[in-house]
Amino acid sequence: MPRKRLTYLDMAKGVGIFLVVLGHIEYIQEDTLKWISSFHMPLFFVIGGILSYAKRNEKKPFFTALAGKARGTLLPYAAFTIMLLAVNTFGLFFDPGDLTASQLARQYVDAATGYGIHILWFLPAYFTAGALFLLLDRRFRPGLRNGAVLILSLLALGITVAFHLDRYASMNLTLAGYAGMDLLITVLRGILAMPFLLAGWYLGLLEEKLFSGRRKEKGRLICLALGLLMIPGSLLALASPVFDLHYLYVEPLHYLTALLICTGLLGLMRALPESRILSWLGRNSLVIMCTHAAFFVVYYVSLGMFFIDNRIPLPQPLFNLGTAVFVCVAEIPIVWIFNRYFGYLLGRKS
Repeated sequence: MPRKRLTYLDMAKGVGIFLVVLGHIEYIQEDTLKWISSFHMPLFFVIGGILSYAKRNEKKPFFTALAGKARGTLLPYAAFTIMLLAVNTFGLFFDPGDLTASQLARQYVDAATGYGIHILWFLPAYFTAGALFLLLDRRFRPGLRNGAVLILSLLALGITVAFHLDRYASMNLTLAGYAGMDLLITVLRGILAMPFLLAGWYLGLLEEKLFSGRRKEKGRLICLALGLLMIPGSLLALASPVFDLHYLYVEPLHYLTALLICTGLLGLMRALPESRILSWLGRNSLVIMCTHAAFFVVYYVSLGMFFIDNRIPLPQPLFNLGTAVFVCVAEIPIVWIFNRYFGYLLGRKS
């Protein structure tokens, strides 16, 4: 794949992971959170669709391609989940005030079923969506594949609404009941995310046509124009209910909102010069995503920001942005450690 293509996708992932961090800061403004949540997780699925289009001619056997997806998603999921469960189990015995035995047992069930603990839910959902999309793409022609994606997504949406699964977090069930529901929701998340992969596939096709041959300058101008799609997308986001695939807060309008903003953002990243900071964030988004909330990086940085705020009062937007920036800075040694010593836990071959 061309280097420029990788760079602009890294930059887009960098924006996405910064917004993920920003969205996990406590007391963030409601409208800001609604705007962020409308597209920041779909963006990663859309990028996955673009990458699927770029790799369409590799012709790897199905199970070889599936194993690659598992290595890049389920292996990090297992590694970070085991680390988090070890920390929480240790804490139950030495500081039992924050977590009860029943809550810890529920975390073990969530981990085993792929429902996920904290932000780790994203990785099984990403694998499920990618595996199903790969299967449909290998089995059907594009038209039938697209129809199957839309039908499955509508069916998943119907099941979510019919059984009020968006209220699952408040249900009282046995551990066996939680296990069954966890498995169902893990699958539904992946199916509901497939339209974003499909959108990314066609954005990859569009990008290839815009930048083939001698059309690069014209393609760059068109990409800048596509950035304007973020305006109507943002207006729709503020007028829509909160979107959260984690808890299945999903409505049909959310797909249009996310598609407009993601297309606009990717257009801007494709047209703008390379940003080394955004590229670094994007390349290391997996480690940042898995550690910033679950391992209390946001929490401790926020405490430091409150200490600063007590001495130099800051406007709330500046406080939140500063916290997100310092969280990313605090992630630098964590990223270095994983890249240097534990790359295999991130699904890398070497």
